[in-house]
Amino acid sequence: MRHHFSAAGTLGFLLGWLLLCVAAHTTAFLFCQLALVLVMLCFLRGRAIRQILQGAMAAVLFSLLLILPALWLGSGTMVLLIPFKTFLTVASLALLRQYLPWNKLTQALRFFRVPQEVIFILDTTLRYVALLGEMAGDMLIALKLRSVGRNQRKQQALGSILGRLLLRSREMSQAMYEAMVCRGFTGEYSRAEAGKLQRADVLLWLVYLIYFYLFWQLEVSF
Repeated sequence: MRHHFSAAGTLGFLLGWLLLCVAAHTTAFLFCQLALVLVMLCFLRGRAIRQILQGAMAAVLFSLLLILPALWLGSGTMVLLIPFKTFLTVASLALLRQYLPWNKLTQALRFFRVPQEVIFILDTTLRYVALLGEMAGDMLIALKLRSVGRNQRKQQALGSILGRLLLRSREMSQAMYEAMVCRGFTGEYSRAEAGKLQRADVLLWLVYLIYFYLFWQLEVSF
């Protein structure tokens, strides 16, 4: 998929596909979308599938906790569609991340005329949030391994970890700025590669038309 479909065509297909998912109010159409997600999962390795399913199920459990008061107050079973849609949304976004590299996605955002400032924030923030999260996890593991017995001063230990993360984030931001200056980055994202639609994109939009027809028959006609 990453070699045949363009990033702009794939991102456009995903946005339209998610719009149909959000607008659906019956399980029949959602099961049709689930079939496509399961097919796309079959082309990935076991480790990637496990990561996608773990993230999607965590989002489903969180959405279930949010709708429990609505179920308790008798809002009906329609609210159960929210966890279903949550699974489809999170899984499809994770699949997009697996099939397309991040630089292609940023170029696709430029194809849809997203402001460059927004792309820059997404491009830098999401990466460094993940890196700082991994660092925080490593620091917590190191703290547990070095601790003997029960630590009664947990606030002091947590403050030490947060302070180190703050200093580390400052060092990383300075290093990123210097690397961008050395590479001549001016804050502009090119649209050249993202604007080149491939012939295989026709297959994507054919699949989207099929889903739009199913949506019309299952959701609108009824």
